[in-house]
Amino acid sequence: MARKRKKKGGMLTLVLLIIPAGLIVLPTSILFGIGMIPTIVAYVVDRDPDKSAPITVGGLNFCGCMPFAIDLWKHQHTISAAGKIFADPLSWLVMFGSAAVGWGLYYGIPPMVAGMEIARAEKRLEVLKGKKVALVQEWGPDVAGDYFAEEPDGFEPGAEAEGA
Repeated sequence: MARKRKKKGGMLTLVLLIIPAGLIVLPTSILFGIGMIPTIVAYVVDRDPDKSAPITVGGLNFCGCMPFAIDLWKHQHTISAAGKIFADPLSWLVMFGSAAVGWGLYYGIPPMVAGMEIARAEKRLEVLKGKKVALVQEWGPDVAGDYFAEEPDGFEPGAEAEGA
């Protein structure tokens, strides 16, 4: 029963590193802080312990924010330049639209995979039924597995269990 011990200063160290780094690149932090809101929402509403929704939504949401971050880095890395990005409706559409695609994948892929697996299992069942028919035609009805439908002479159910 070995418990994982959390380091006492782990969160403090993280905060002491993240906050100054975020202040140094403040326009980028603002861009990602606002642009990644759908990912934060996905994290909050996902009840799955594996947190697959924020992974799916966050990956695409990050990809939607990245062109604007690169544009910010290439031209002016200022808060007013970040404000201009947020003033453009196309940037909102790209950032939040990519998160919407992530939600679509999150909700669309599992039913699609389940449907494909069901179809594959049904096809396999039809193949096995066809093989069973061929075996019955070749070897007779005894090969079909209906051994107890008609009991052979001298067979008593449970007699094998008593002798064991």
